[in-house]
Amino acid sequence: MHRAVDNYRPVGWIKDWFMSQESGKRNGIFGVVAALLGVFIALAIVEFALGALKPRIDPAGRMDEGFILYDERLGWKLAPGWEGQHEHHDFSVRYGVNSLGFRGEALDFARPGSVMFLGDSFTFGLGVNDDEVFTRLLSEKTGRNVLNAGVPGYANDQQLMLLEKLTDYRPAEVVWMVYLGNDLLDNGEAFPLQAAHGKPFYSLSAGQELALNNVPVPLRPKPESVRSRSVQSEILGEFDPYQRWQTWIDGVALGRVINQWAGIDVEGLRAHIQAHSGPKVELFMALVERGQSLVESAGGTLKVVLLPGQGYTRGESIPAVYQGVMSEMLEARLEGAGLPVLNLTDDLSGQENAAALFHPNEGHFNPQGHRWLAEMLAKAPMFQGMFRSM
Repeated sequence: MHRAVDNYRPVGWIKDWFMSQESGKRNGIFGVVAALLGVFIALAIVEFALGALKPRIDPAGRMDEGFILYDERLGWKLAPGWEGQHEHHDFSVRYGVNSLGFRGEALDFARPGSVMFLGDSFTFGLGVNDDEVFTRLLSEKTGRNVLNAGVPGYANDQQLMLLEKLTDYRPAEVVWMVYLGNDLLDNGEAFPLQAAHGKPFYSLSAGQELALNNVPVPLRPKPESVRSRSVQSEILGEFDPYQRWQTWIDGVALGRVINQWAGIDVEGLRAHIQAHSGPKVELFMALVERGQSLVESAGGTLKVVLLPGQGYTRGESIPAVYQGVMSEMLEARLEGAGLPVLNLTDDLSGQENAAALFHPNEGHFNPQGHRWLAEMLAKAPMFQGMFRSM
């Protein structure tokens, strides 16, 4: 009996129990570490996928050579008589440029009673074939001679300078298409934000007089100080619409996706834009009012269309807030100056699946978008009588 008790070792099973507990803890810690490592690997894979996809889609695509020529007064122009292909991840289209340097038939510019659209790449119709552009659709639908004087990349200051020549054709109506995405940001600048070419620009004197600068336009590379700027950086300036943690993750692709979901300080951004856009709005109004004087001197009338872009369809994003605020400010100022204005922001936001009107990666209107634009213009009260149905 005593020998049996002597052989009994209670410490052994206690030790085994503690060892099993320690092993369980180690397994638990290992499980947590493994789970965190799995999440990290998954995030890394998502980040790699988002980053790897972007370089494969060239924002500009590939254009046949010779589309753009240097111009010492305007910065650049379309090559007269050019015809070629534009290949992009989103489309494959052909453009034709007439002998005057615009899209459409050259002889149409000499016909009386025409309606001329002045603008940038959205007016030109980047991303669609010649017969898909809204100006062609309007001409076919209404029987009016509709001219397309859009030049890709032009800001409002270049468009005004071009208008000085275009009034020689004596159009009955000029419709100035103002792209809300970046037109006002490029006004008053020697280099546009999204093009590599230098440009002329106007500044306002203390007496609110327009002064032309940078002509002849120097043929030199875009400086690094300008290349580092973007539409978003120019909209925001010193304002940060994100919370601190959002700013920290905004430098990676996955972080930007999360930030789109988390949202921004919309009211703060609206107040910032309203407070800091005054000089750009004043310059824009001076440009448009001079354009109105030019058109009326040639016997025509000027109307303005405020055209939102793809960014306006992205909920409460930075470009959507900016375009919304600018459309409100410009509409109020244009109406106050007695200029007829059509603001298409409400029409676009009221469109079911508005994003489907744009090329998803390239960003310009697709054929469906040009049909929508033609329809909006044809039925707008401001254009009743201008675009009478056949």
